[in-house]
Amino acid sequence: MSNKLLYVVIALLVIIIAGGAFFFLNNKAPGDGGQPTPSASVSETPANLKLSEQPNQAKFDEFFTAVWLAKLPVDAKFDPAKIKKTTTFSVGEQFCTSFNMKKQIPADTLTSAVYDTVAKKDVQPRGIAFPQALGPGNSIGCEPLTQGVGQYEFKMYLGDVLVSVIPFEVK
Repeated sequence: MSNKLLYVVIALLVIIIAGGAFFFLNNKAPGDGGQPTPSASVSETPANLKLSEQPNQAKFDEFFTAVWLAKLPVDAKFDPAKIKKTTTFSVGEQFCTSFNMKKQIPADTLTSAVYDTVAKKDVQPRGIAFPQALGPGNSIGCEPLTQGVGQYEFKMYLGDVLVSVIPFEVK
């Protein structure tokens, strides 16, 4: 069972890297040096919105320029051109994460979790850390949305340091 889980995690991570490379290479404007435009950052969370935890802004700024959530329509195949930035999802859509990295993220340090803000518990605990180094540049990956209707936070960690918290809703 654990070998199958490891293979699934590795396969998802390969898809994320390949998709990020495709997205990055297809979204550079002539003469811009290929640097993607940041779409969001941890600091874009409204000041009046109370988060379950505060991310470490200094660590975020050291490694990232932006982290955001996006979605793909129900049954859509992975295509970075069809991804729409959002924090509101519908059951059945694909949940995507994207981030712009300033510098390389060491192997075995990047993890994420999903926190249910009503139940006040992780509904998707931190998983296995990404096994390869990432960046600099953009990375994007999508997976089926597994959360039911409710209010959540997507949390991203570097090692044991929380670097991003993005509230989202499933309707």
